[in-house]
Amino acid sequence: MPIPISSNCLRYWDLADHIRINDAIALWCGVEPAELAKLNFETQCMSAKRAALVTALRDDRLEYEDLGIVTSQGKVFKGAPVDELIEKDRLVINKASLRRWFEQLPFDDRPPFLFDEARQPVMPDGSDVVEMNSLKAIALMAHLLAKSSTKFETGQRPNAEAIGRAVNEAAQTLMLGDTRGLQSFNKKVGEALRLYGPEITIHRSR
Repeated sequence: MPIPISSNCLRYWDLADHIRINDAIALWCGVEPAELAKLNFETQCMSAKRAALVTALRDDRLEYEDLGIVTSQGKVFKGAPVDELIEKDRLVINKASLRRWFEQLPFDDRPPFLFDEARQPVMPDGSDVVEMNSLKAIALMAHLLAKSSTKFETGQRPNAEAIGRAVNEAAQTLMLGDTRGLQSFNKKVGEALRLYGPEITIHRSR
């Protein structure tokens, strides 16, 4: 039986800018990649996810990097077709691009290896009203932004990545002092939308 990926390991995956396809599929399924490779384990769901990623790569909907191959002259050759890179395991996917791809899916899927806010689900029970109201306000503002401009929208839903990027750019321009804490604001927006986005959508549709 494959060993599930632990939260501690996911912290280190956060430090990587790129990820191999097989590692992404394993983590997407919540399985430790090293354990998956050792067992040569595969499921129908994993095959489907692999096909989805390959299609996105072929259609240029995912950014990737060619790891290259060292020639006999010691130079690094890059530029092979995407299918060859996949077959020879020379391709790594840009994680920021992969996160944006997930946000544009027609269904809600927030794998913890890309969305750290998905690792600790918040179950509002009234114990922290201030935090709960703050998240509600962020979700509402995200919907207002999406309604005001399509650049903050993806598939008729607020785009947390675009909103977070705009907030960070505005902070660097308009605010003095250290704004590093706002660089990951998109994660807070994503958490707020995950918790309260469906509720807002339901009320809007009535």
